[in-house]
Amino acid sequence: MTLLLVGTAHARDLVQVQTGDMPVILTAPHGGRLDVPGCELRTAAGSRFVTGMDYNTEVLALDIAAALKRLTGRQPYLVLAKFHRKFIDANRRADEAYASPGCQADYERYHAAIRRLVDELRVKYAHAMLFDVHGQSAYPDSILRGTHHGIAVKNLLARAGARALTGPDSVFGQFAAMGYRILPPNSFSPTDRVEPPGYTGGHTVALYGSHHPDGIDAMQLEFGRDLRADAVIGKTAQDAAQAIAAFYDRYLK
Repeated sequence: MTLLLVGTAHARDLVQVQTGDMPVILTAPHGGRLDVPGCELRTAAGSRFVTGMDYNTEVLALDIAAALKRLTGRQPYLVLAKFHRKFIDANRRADEAYASPGCQADYERYHAAIRRLVDELRVKYAHAMLFDVHGQSAYPDSILRGTHHGIAVKNLLARAGARALTGPDSVFGQFAAMGYRILPPNSFSPTDRVEPPGYTGGHTVALYGSHHPDGIDAMQLEFGRDLRADAVIGKTAQDAAQAIAAFYDRYLK
């Protein structure tokens, strides 16, 4: 396992990157807690303007990565935004993500890290998957799938079919078997336009998904508030890692 910073040696410690040895990238844009020196607070821009952090999603992503290592013997790749969302929303286009030039470098470091890892996985592996870890409160006991209605997993659907998103060895098939409430239900086709409005996948999934020639399959995982509480975050992470491990065994090896 290797932890490093993107950018020069004197770069601020606001983007955490972990290299791995399995074709899985975990990203978490909204769990950071740190101030950004020289960066002004964000001002309203775009739809669904939010400045609050996704509580415990940084912890969740780190714990999923650790659990995947225990389960598979392999280390996933990881990119975490350590900066608070009130300064930079890394899951937005640059024109909506921050309010002043002092924020630009850290925003760009985050996306440069993802781009570099996506490029690396495309060279090293036949198939790869990016899971963008988020939190939401609209469905507090649920986990939501966001793929832009199947667009961001174009390659996965082409080679493996709908079962790769809704079947028993899919991530959401595993979640359902564990008893989690999932949205949309697996009874719907992955390309039906039933992913909950506002949670169909944000900028990261849209930017790095396999509908682009230089992308990989990408999915947003939205964990409900109740599943990110301190008392249960460990179980949620372990279960998510188990679901991703099953998907890895079936669809990425």
